[in-house]
Amino acid sequence: MVKHPLFVIIASVICIIAGLYLDSSYIEIFASVMGVINVWLIARQKVINFLFGAIAVACFMYIYFTTGLYAMTILALLQLWFNIYGWYYWNKTKGEEDHSPIARLTLKSSLIWSIVIIATTAIWSLVQIRFTDASNPYLDAFIAVIGLVAQYFLSKKILENWHLWILMNGIMLIVYFMSGLYVMILLTLINMFICFDGLFEWNRDYKTAMNKQTVTE
Repeated sequence: MVKHPLFVIIASVICIIAGLYLDSSYIEIFASVMGVINVWLIARQKVINFLFGAIAVACFMYIYFTTGLYAMTILALLQLWFNIYGWYYWNKTKGEEDHSPIARLTLKSSLIWSIVIIATTAIWSLVQIRFTDASNPYLDAFIAVIGLVAQYFLSKKILENWHLWILMNGIMLIVYFMSGLYVMILLTLINMFICFDGLFEWNRDYKTAMNKQTVTE
């Protein structure tokens, strides 16, 4: 069901309706639709996903800058760079099946990245406490760092990017529930549903590739 283009069309329509209900700006609604299409294309391993991702991030970067959220603007700029790099990397490494191979983190790499996430979150939290009036600097920092690392993993086509996206969406579900933003909960659930599908598809393709490699050896 998720694989069918009709799913992403319905999800996009829901984003538009939700955006209008929340009285969001047209650029916010447009960015949300681009984001949904982006995640759906990632799950399908289509390199064009980075185009939609870059458009969505560029829109949010404009929103952040014009509303004075300069720290978020910098984060969005980094995400934009990862989208550009991802486009280059996926095209550079694609093989006979017209898509680049999926990689996985080793146990050592997982531990190192966990330390990086914790340390960066701590530093970013202190920066927010010192220079901003963020209501929840630790949570904001953790979500921002998780998002950046997930985007980097995606650009390198590392399967664990889905674990981080699912974690981030899970946190956002709690935040939206506590804030009473029930429409946003619906949109996040749609996004998480696509993420789980992406994790399943990538994991299956990774195992298939490993089995082929074992046979050829």
